[in-house]
Amino acid sequence: MIQGKELHPIIERIFGDVRGYLEVEQVQVNCPRCQQRDGLSSPDGKFNLEINTAMKVFRCWKCDQPKFSGGLGRLIRMYGTHVDYELYKDYAGEFFVYNAEESDEVGFVELPEEFISFKNFNEYDVLHMEAYKYLTLERKISREIINKYNLGFCIEGKYEGRIIIPSYTETGEVNYFVSRAFRRGMKPPYLNPKVDKDKIIFNEGLINWDSTIYIVEGVFEVFSLPVNTVPMLGKTISKTMFMKLNEKKPPVVIILDPDAITDAIEMFQKLQAIYIGEEDKLRIVSLPGNNDLDEIRRNQGVQKMNELIFGARQLELDDLFKFKKYEERERYGSYSRYKKWR
Repeated sequence: MIQGKELHPIIERIFGDVRGYLEVEQVQVNCPRCQQRDGLSSPDGKFNLEINTAMKVFRCWKCDQPKFSGGLGRLIRMYGTHVDYELYKDYAGEFFVYNAEESDEVGFVELPEEFISFKNFNEYDVLHMEAYKYLTLERKISREIINKYNLGFCIEGKYEGRIIIPSYTETGEVNYFVSRAFRRGMKPPYLNPKVDKDKIIFNEGLINWDSTIYIVEGVFEVFSLPVNTVPMLGKTISKTMFMKLNEKKPPVVIILDPDAITDAIEMFQKLQAIYIGEEDKLRIVSLPGNNDLDEIRRNQGVQKMNELIFGARQLELDDLFKFKKYEERERYGSYSRYKKWR
């Protein structure tokens, strides 16, 4: 029996010729992304896109920067109609264990149509250079980092005047992006897609889970410490990240902003619950003053930033005392009112 045979007509309707149609689970079609990239008016006839209807996954063997692969539901939603996708979900629910990560609750993300990678920017274009100077002069980000993270920008459309920072999964699919205004006075400074951030790990495709993981708040701090650094896009760890740490148990260093020391302590304690017997793998960095990691690098230099990171430590009694006072303020209002009430 061919698993996923019911999906073959949907695939044929979307992509036309299907090698292995109704005969095998691993079928082949012409890749629409290859056609688009090569500027062709019709399919290239090479059938590089393979689809496994039993496992509900796809991969193009020609597209590699980034890789074009992932769940079949995503492929159908990209190139099929609404009816095609609804039929796919009906069949997936009836014949397979449905993958919740392909549901509408997760959200579907593509880079803006107007996205221009800095790998392809025009140094003679004033608008292009405006974006480039924001990163290199104001943010002091090197060209090497810009290329490593495939940073880009938009000069028109919804994200006009914004730097685009993509996030890729382990299979090279875009699962999120952050957009930051590079023109002064633009509101809001950040404009991001509406996706449940609890279900993603930002740029997971660049993470080595066998090495030390550095946890920071924002994406620009990643560029200050561009080795195994995961931004939480906030002050709390996502469920997906928490479960990944529980599975892999890598060494972890928590580096949150100075105003989030209590959040860092709370995260440390939460991770202790899954690092039982391995608590020595957990470290925390207390940043002095009011500057985050990115500001320290830009204003005080890489050496100062590295000194602070090398000072990573485990929790101390004073940390727990501060956290206890914070909990009391949250529960009873101001700390002074709490003491008076007692």
